[in-house]
Amino acid sequence: MLDMFDGNSKVYKKVIHEALDIVFKYFMEVGSNLEYDEIYGSVFPLHKQDEEDREKQGLAFLKKLHREIIDNFPHEFSPLKEYVLYHILMFVHEGTEGTFIISDTIQNSIKKRETGNFDEIELTVLNSIETPKDLIDICFEDIDFLEIEGIFDIYKTNPKFVTDFLHVDLEHYKDLLPDDILSEYNQIQEYLSSEERSIKQDTDIKTVTKTINSNDDFCEKVDLLITNFKHFIEQHKGYTLLNNKMGLAKEKQVQVAFHMMAKPFLKEFGIVVSQEVDTGRGIVDFQFSKGTDFQALIELKLGNHERYKDGLTYQLPTYLLAEQVNYGFFVLICYTQEIYEEAKSLHQKAEELNQKYSKKIRFERIDASGTLDSASKIRKEKDMGFNLTGSVDGEKTIKDTERGAFF
Repeated sequence: MLDMFDGNSKVYKKVIHEALDIVFKYFMEVGSNLEYDEIYGSVFPLHKQDEEDREKQGLAFLKKLHREIIDNFPHEFSPLKEYVLYHILMFVHEGTEGTFIISDTIQNSIKKRETGNFDEIELTVLNSIETPKDLIDICFEDIDFLEIEGIFDIYKTNPKFVTDFLHVDLEHYKDLLPDDILSEYNQIQEYLSSEERSIKQDTDIKTVTKTINSNDDFCEKVDLLITNFKHFIEQHKGYTLLNNKMGLAKEKQVQVAFHMMAKPFLKEFGIVVSQEVDTGRGIVDFQFSKGTDFQALIELKLGNHERYKDGLTYQLPTYLLAEQVNYGFFVLICYTQEIYEEAKSLHQKAEELNQKYSKKIRFERIDASGTLDSASKIRKEKDMGFNLTGSVDGEKTIKDTERGAFF
């Protein structure tokens, strides 16, 4: 059996594997009547489909995977096995237009065993299975193996974000990387190892490399952090961490992503990042501080929240007044272009709040829709996704700030 379902009973695992066996046999039978590349080869990653010895190696892999499904030894469920099994299940489900039913197989497997050997949740799950697609929801804890291309793109610019926020170890997915990408990954690993050694040597003699001398200087660093975060999400495929096949990131997940970037960046300036601080009037997402002289409050909200505008209009000002802090930043994550455009008016609202409360309140909207065109498809300057001429409606642009060495 494949080593999956930690914590479940052995009989539960056996029933699932008997269903996998039925689907796998059907797939192998269909593929036996056609050329290797038409069926068998299609369930492997593209770089595996191009190998010279692909047919021999591919068939051997499929036979070995099938043996591991039907025997009783716990076999490692590697990312390549996950990838292939996922595509086999999808092939059978879609190829039969959802008519390949395995519920009878499941029920027969249950009847062969004492129902007392299953707990109530296991029986509920087993009784819900009808098609191979249902097995996908049960067999895979995540589908990172389908997202490796996008994850690696992020890793090239911010490896710590991938390892510490996504908790993805690309070392585990090396079989899914084409040779040239694997070579690039190994080069990054070598660079990171040498950089870590260098940082360790410098730590004892240099902890804070840059200083904050004024409130304007402090605010400028916070502005730069937000600008870089926006740039990463919109221009470096950072949106794939928040908006992908697994769904839309929730507010807590966005906060974790932001924290992962904010802490190392602001640490250089001796700025402390505190998360979920109780103001006495509620919990503010972030407080940035350098001693008691320089402080800022940051609120992050999702644009799909029906009352997101209240976060800027009432919530952030209340926190600032309660904490007697003069600088606040409201960041809105927009999962659609419609919300992004709708939120444009909040730049003006922030200016009005500045005057009303005698505070420095900033607003930034971030396009996490993933709908910006690739450079090769752009035919008009407005579709580039940048404003290179200055500020528009209060938004900070590339020209407004100097890019930090952040990505």
